[in-house]
Amino acid sequence: MLIWPVVSVRERMRANTKTPVAIGSINVWKALLAAAVQVLQPVPVWCACQPIGDGYIRHMTANATALRNRLISRARLRNILVFVKTAELGSVRLAAEAAGMAQPSASQSLAELESLLQAPLFLRHSRGMSLTAAGRALLPLARRLLDAVDEGAHRVAALQGSSSGMVRIAAITAAVHGFLMEALPHFSRDNPDIVLHLEEMEGKRQLALIADAEIDICLCRHPGTLPEGWRFEPLVADRFTIVCHPGHPLCTGRPVPLDELASEIWLTVPVSMAARRALDRLFEEAPQFPRLHSVVTTVPALITELLRTERLLALMPMRLVQRAIADGRLAEVPLPIDLPLLDIGMLRPEADENFALQKLSAFLSRRSIV
Repeated sequence: MLIWPVVSVRERMRANTKTPVAIGSINVWKALLAAAVQVLQPVPVWCACQPIGDGYIRHMTANATALRNRLISRARLRNILVFVKTAELGSVRLAAEAAGMAQPSASQSLAELESLLQAPLFLRHSRGMSLTAAGRALLPLARRLLDAVDEGAHRVAALQGSSSGMVRIAAITAAVHGFLMEALPHFSRDNPDIVLHLEEMEGKRQLALIADAEIDICLCRHPGTLPEGWRFEPLVADRFTIVCHPGHPLCTGRPVPLDELASEIWLTVPVSMAARRALDRLFEEAPQFPRLHSVVTTVPALITELLRTERLLALMPMRLVQRAIADGRLAEVPLPIDLPLLDIGMLRPEADENFALQKLSAFLSRRSIV
């Protein structure tokens, strides 16, 4: 089994996975065209919704159709690649090197795209190149198109090789560090012909990918309302814990009064996350709310390093920090009150037609320790 890293070949993996990559590319081209029309039209976009007569509406449609026809008949993926690399590196020379092309060919490719769009994408100046308004509008869409190509290449390669299937997994950080890091190597040894694409993300983004059919299975906490046609199965129990460096003055193994905890500096996660809401509940009855550290993060390695090098406390899910506690890098401080935390489980489709997904789901169910 191959386990692709958290990030894709070009930083993200958002291709539409219900349809072949060619269809996904067409959808991206449509979005690209829509952005181009919006930028190139001399009249604000809201005018299209105003009762200003059929003439202007026909004019907009004609422009969009002309752009679409030119791009479909003459544009090449190389044009998009050079545009994205130039935007990222600020130089056609560097873009050509990154794309494995000669500089004259890269310059010509970029000029072709600007000609097809009938709009300059870059401002040229002595310090390099910067995006125009049209370039800024097109850049995220062009990146999505290249992501779709990457995804298509991975899938076709997997099907042409010895692979018997592929599963796209989205997992919250606690699930990755508290469950999958131990489980997936075992699955890999037993199923070397199944390809897994794993991406670490929080729950709200997972639901968005489910809505867009861009993910096969999610490792998360119960979302409250399940997406239609999906079901949730608990896998591992979790709880909140206060963690710090083993040498912290409050690390005595005994419960600490709430007012003493409130006098310390706390490392926190973003306000949208359960651990931050639990921190607010912890200090509801305290005489004062504690000072918060200036770094807000969910990255386990950074959390561990900050707690190791500074006098800090942090309220974290046990599954997120259990490895650091087990090897002695962090220690627990008993919680003065009970703070409930939902179990980690898998969210997957009720109708499972993907053989590889069925196999992974059954494996994860067998490893459940709820």
